Amino acid sequence: DNFYECLRKVIGKKKSYEALVVLGDMNAKVGSERIGDIVGPHGLGSRNERGEEFINFCNENNLIITNTWFEQKKSSRFTWTSPANNQIKNKIDYICINRRYKNAIINSKSRPGADCGSDHIPVVATLQLKLKRVIKKPRKVTWDLQKCKNMSTKEQFSAIFMCEVDKGKNEEYNINNSWNEQKNALMKAAEKEIGQSQSLAKEKWMTQAILDEMEVRKELKMKSVLGEEHMKRYKEARKNIQLMCRNAKEVYMNKECEEAEILERVNTNKFHTKIKSLMKKDNKVSEYILGVNGEELYEGEEQILRWKQYCEQLYKDSNRPQLEPRVIDDNEIPKFTEEDIRRILKSLSNNKAVGTDQIPIEFVKTLNERAMSEITLLINSIYKEGIIPSDFLESIFIPLPKKNKAKNCTDFRTISLISHSSKILLSIIRERITKRIEQNLAETQMGFRAGKGCRDGITALRVLLERSVEMRVDVFLAFVDFEKAFDNLKHENLRDIIEEIDIPKAELRLIENLYWNQRGKVRTKFGDSESFNIEKGVRQGCLISPILFNIYVEKIIDKALGMEEKGFSINGRIVNNLRYADDTLIIAKSKGELKRLLEQLNNACAQYGMRINMKKTKTMTVRKIEKQEEEPNIILGSDTLEEVKKYPYLGAEITHDARCVQEVRKRIGIAKNSFWKHEEILRRNVNLPTKLRILNTYIFSTFTYACESWTIDKYIAKRITGFENWCYRRILRIKWIDKVRNVEVLRRIGKRSFDLLTRIKKRKMAYAGHIMRGSSGELLLNIVEGRIVGSRDRGRQRRKWSDDIKDWAKIRNYGECKRMAERKEDWRNVIENIT
Repeated sequence: DNFYECLRKVIGKKKSYEALVVLGDMNAKVGSERIGDIVGPHGLGSRNERGEEFINFCNENNLIITNTWFEQKKSSRFTWTSPANNQIKNKIDYICINRRYKNAIINSKSRPGADCGSDHIPVVATLQLKLKRVIKKPRKVTWDLQKCKNMSTKEQFSAIFMCEVDKGKNEEYNINNSWNEQKNALMKAAEKEIGQSQSLAKEKWMTQAILDEMEVRKELKMKSVLGEEHMKRYKEARKNIQLMCRNAKEVYMNKECEEAEILERVNTNKFHTKIKSLMKKDNKVSEYILGVNGEELYEGEEQILRWKQYCEQLYKDSNRPQLEPRVIDDNEIPKFTEEDIRRILKSLSNNKAVGTDQIPIEFVKTLNERAMSEITLLINSIYKEGIIPSDFLESIFIPLPKKNKAKNCTDFRTISLISHSSKILLSIIRERITKRIEQNLAETQMGFRAGKGCRDGITALRVLLERSVEMRVDVFLAFVDFEKAFDNLKHENLRDIIEEIDIPKAELRLIENLYWNQRGKVRTKFGDSESFNIEKGVRQGCLISPILFNIYVEKIIDKALGMEEKGFSINGRIVNNLRYADDTLIIAKSKGELKRLLEQLNNACAQYGMRINMKKTKTMTVRKIEKQEEEPNIILGSDTLEEVKKYPYLGAEITHDARCVQEVRKRIGIAKNSFWKHEEILRRNVNLPTKLRILNTYIFSTFTYACESWTIDKYIAKRITGFENWCYRRILRIKWIDKVRNVEVLRRIGKRSFDLLTRIKKRKMAYAGHIMRGSSGELLLNIVEGRIVGSRDRGRQRRKWSDDIKDWAKIRNYGECKRMAERKEDWRNVIENIT
């Protein structure tokens, strides 16, 4: 009953014009008696109770059972043979189609001669349908960008570019026309001088010898019913084919790995591409997405339309005011030279996916000085008139699934492709506004800032928690999650904020035009959607978006917590938040205090169009000894925030006991998972140096994420060395039953000792020196060495982050460590001598 109920729900989503085919093992006998136009006269045996139920289901859904309508001798009508004795045979597998399409069935029969190694016999139907014409997508152009490095190519390319630009020039200068002329000239120069790269077809591992052997096996399958001897020969043939398939795949994979070895020496980018192609891939893509009402959408046009509707709604803001023209004086408009543009171009990365204009940045970099003057003129004209070319304003959104078999649009995140040439303009804007924005950011913001990163945020939190536990001071944390933070930013609020901090007027005008006139389209496997307006949120993929988002969030935090004296006190300084972009952590010394800070933050968010996601926002209490009685959870508005014992903050596992054990275990698990993804190449006959490079690049780098924040005791040190040993043994294909000693493992791998722990120690020491010299900022230095009011327990103290530094430097006093760190050469010598 449950099975047919689920089937009815799926069929209910079918459109009336679609052909419905239901096929599979129904485990029902419909018999050989004809029933209307549902069951034909060529069934088998007698009908049972499940057969009655299946016939009723077919009648209800206007289905006919096709493989009962085509004549076939009785000895060949069965679809299942009992594996116990090969004597009992029944017809329980069916192919059904709705009555409207019954004339489309040319043939439908069971194929007992098929060699498929199963107790079920294939049922094959031939359909003749007039299918909808498939519109082929235009083939993606892949340019041979290696030619851009050739000097003769550069000169020829620039000459063709200038010739084409001169042809298209008009007397009246127009920014959009000028850019279109340059774009067309770049494309024509590329077609003539650079050309497309040749993509090599992927070789298959299946061989003709295996296919021939399969034919022999098929003949033996037909004879297997004649006796035991034939069945034995059939089983031997099946085993032999399995062995041949394994060997053929082995040869193929070894050839791929040899190619990877060659690429490692000649082309690093292609080497990493080849390694990724050999990795095991998770199938995260579903064949359909869900519509607004939960219906399944399979058609390409329907999916494209659904994505457009979703993104258009996501970025819709009916209350956004109209943009009024901003007039600025000529003396406030900067002028740029060819040298400025060339310097900007050098800072832009190569080998990136192109935007709507299809122009890779390598084309612009190929231009000589004379041709570069055209690009310079375009940038200066954009600054002077405040008009941005339409190609520069359009983004292409590409949905990527966040989880396996994602179906809802909300289960996807989008990345954005923008015009490469627009990045020249955006880089100039970023250069001119970054300093002003940085002056207005608090030290607690560590995201998208030079010299700061995730490790700073994680280290700051770990050290703060360790020191509070040492001084028996309870810490109350709230890990705040904003609901689609980057997509809910209000453009008018952003404009007011950057105007308030005195951003130069020329850049302010361009940012306004960029945000008010931007458009987007969604790219799916079926093609691109129509364009739509983007009326809120930061521009994805835009070079200035990170710093604009930082100043926007800074305003919210300043309004909520700026004048607040509640929080955690270190050296008399109040620390009540730590941030990395939108990942916000609120810190307090009591639950009541934490609730008050969260309420203030929630009120401030509402004024700026942001919302706290109450389901994903969690609280945590960190203390040395857990209390027996549980404290009530914080209630914010009508929502109760969940209290947790651990939380993944910036990718690192933070626990209520302020220890690192859980984090190291988690890192080992993630790194082992990465190892198994690269198993295909790591277990092949690839030379050992290449394997070790892959191990360092893809596995150890995953494991050592934010290792500078760890406090490493004897147990953690043992786990790190054990993991390194585990990796080496699997690379060398040593089994535990081989009883190979660690000394022998190291000899085979070419090392004197296990060195992963030593590398982690050196990284931490180098980072600690950075902190102690004040290079990471006052906040982190204050957290590491500032005074916390409290009292220690008697007896031996728990190991802390700074104890590692003192032990490895072989200095008992932290002050002496700090003085040595200030002498960089002496500190380098200390790091070099760590074992």
